[in-house]
Amino acid sequence: MKDDLWMLLDEKIAEVPLEDAIVVAGDLNGHAIAGLNGMQLGDKQLVVQLACANARNAQPMPHSATSIAGIDLSQGAGMPTEVLCLMNMMVEDELKDDEDYEDILEDIREECSKYGIVRSLEVPRPIPGVEVSGIGKVFVEFATCADCQKAQAALTGRKFANRTVVTSYYDVDRYHQRQF
Repeated sequence: MKDDLWMLLDEKIAEVPLEDAIVVAGDLNGHAIAGLNGMQLGDKQLVVQLACANARNAQPMPHSATSIAGIDLSQGAGMPTEVLCLMNMMVEDELKDDEDYEDILEDIREECSKYGIVRSLEVPRPIPGVEVSGIGKVFVEFATCADCQKAQAALTGRKFANRTVVTSYYDVDRYHQRQF
């Protein structure tokens, strides 16, 4: 059975783009995943994580970086969900002007749509006299967890307004309750 599976993968490998790879394994070793995640391979950085969002025995992967602009990266992106939180993309002042805000929303929606169906998008912005949580963060809800994972892999480390984008998965219930 195992040899048949690898033969099937060998036959299908020509259909996989060079920047993607599929690995099927029965006994995943968390240390191997942690060791490979973030490794530089040529001009690309590897993103290695469990493919199943509901894996019962899964643990968040340790991440070698500790912080970017005060953002804790020690837990990596966390367990995959349908909601992706993008950080380190903007500052509060960039969200005050209505026209700039709409341009930011349009740019983010357009880019995220390349990876799957975007169900909703939230970019909390300042309201005078009101404490608003999540300012400076972007929350994108995808139709599927797989779409969200594609976006996370593609957007992590990208540049937006000369800032390095940091991503993490976000709890779907908290997102729908607007607990940013």
